[in-house]
Amino acid sequence: MKIKISLLFLVLFLLQSCNESAIYRNFDSNFDNNRWPSNDSRTFSFTLEKEENANLVLHFGHIYDFQFESIPLEVNMTYPDGNKETISLDLKVKNEKGEDMADCSGDVCDLYYNLKSNFHFQKGNYKVVITNKFNSAYLPNVLGVGVQIIK
Repeated sequence: MKIKISLLFLVLFLLQSCNESAIYRNFDSNFDNNRWPSNDSRTFSFTLEKEENANLVLHFGHIYDFQFESIPLEVNMTYPDGNKETISLDLKVKNEKGEDMADCSGDVCDLYYNLKSNFHFQKGNYKVVITNKFNSAYLPNVLGVGVQIIK
């Protein structure tokens, strides 16, 4: 019994260690019927207590064998000083061979894209707004979208 408890604590410690590099992580999976309406925006607000050099990572979750090669997105970021930045991107979901670029487990795929690498984040409040710019009524087979700040 003591061995089982020790193993449980070891696993929990290892899982916690894997997340230590995440300063902020939020994933919005609230999509009716796995559909993301065009021009719908998802907002992520967070506060950094100290200056950090880190990566700003977009997390896109989708169902395996996504039918599109890429997704047009717009990311608007508001900085603590009030300055704003718009990043327009065509998020590649499949490579040249038509294979998923995401990490997939069963039917669930997670695609991570570095929006900013080794970026100097000032202390303060941030807002990141991700907007679907897909040219149809909705983007199907979406499991979620999120933002991570990774050290």
